[in-house]
Amino acid sequence: MQYVDAVVGNSSSGIIEAPSFKIGTIDIGDRQKGRIKAKSVIDCQPDYYSIKEAIKKLYSREFKEILENIKNPYGDGQASEKIIDVLKKVRLNDLKKVFYYIDITEDDGK
Repeated sequence: MQYVDAVVGNSSSGIIEAPSFKIGTIDIGDRQKGRIKAKSVIDCQPDYYSIKEAIKKLYSREFKEILENIKNPYGDGQASEKIIDVLKKVRLNDLKKVFYYIDITEDDGK
């Protein structure tokens, strides 16, 4: 994503990942309707005029200022590091799976 100005289309990557990279998204149509979206997502209809207006907004000074301070509602991109920190604190030696042997022999009715 470091080589793009924006994500354009109806993919969830524009909603979930792009905000972490401070990249704007033009979300076309209703496919992602109902999802939580960062302020870096510009919704538009799938027609020439709506897409043209969304592109204008994307390159506006005001929108670029929004991108500088954007917060991703899906996290800060540091999930892996946080998971590693938690796992380092868990005593894995204390976690042992207990297996039970159940004798299933055929009952001959006697």
